[in-house]
Amino acid sequence: MSASEFDIIFRGDIVFGHQLAEVKAKLQQLFKTDAAKVDALFTGRPVPLKRNLDEATANKYRDALIKAGAMVEICSSDTSPANAAPKPAPVPRRAAEAAPSVASGWTLAPLGSDLLPAKERPPQPAPVSVDISGLSLRAAEGNLVDASEVHEELSVQVIAPDLGLAAVGTDLISADEKLELPLVEIELEDWDIAEAGSDLLTEDERPIVLPAIVEVGDYGLAPAGSDLGQLKSNVKPVTPDISGLRLADSGS
Repeated sequence: MSASEFDIIFRGDIVFGHQLAEVKAKLQQLFKTDAAKVDALFTGRPVPLKRNLDEATANKYRDALIKAGAMVEICSSDTSPANAAPKPAPVPRRAAEAAPSVASGWTLAPLGSDLLPAKERPPQPAPVSVDISGLSLRAAEGNLVDASEVHEELSVQVIAPDLGLAAVGTDLISADEKLELPLVEIELEDWDIAEAGSDLLTEDERPIVLPAIVEVGDYGLAPAGSDLGQLKSNVKPVTPDISGLRLADSGS
């Protein structure tokens, strides 16, 4: 902006997140006026709240009004929309309909008139004749479906045996249903505990493991640091700029 004068223009918009009643109350406190004059500012037309201010003062007023919730803008006093010529008042609708346009030769048709001539109108659809001789109305009581149309629901017979609940802790198996398991007799006279680290298998119980034959004639050890053909990641070395670094004196 130049060093010219500026106006604070308000169009009735409020900042998002503010309530209209709250914004009106804050504007009434800022301008120290009554509620009727504040309501007159919310007409949708550009209203200059302050005129002919310098840039610093205009920014100060704008920040205070936006903080209060009023969305204002700063315009140059020379191009302020408040200085624009007022728009002509709209002509009432009834007066416009009553006055025929003599210059153009056009008139308004009466309400409900067909604007198309008879030759331009679409043909009327042929009437549809529906035979309703076989239809009748039943009295509004009882079942509307005939007895022959009602589907019989088959009753399902559920056989529930004479079961009961046993008492807690009762044995649910009778004596004749129980299986008698024979007792296994184990003689432990010849058993003994081997010493720790003893081989518990005999020679004939040990499995035979054949050693694997690996030919290492073509193998060798590469020198330290040799390239073994592994995949290398494409990482660019980072060269930091240390021109601005320096070592501090240990005695400081």
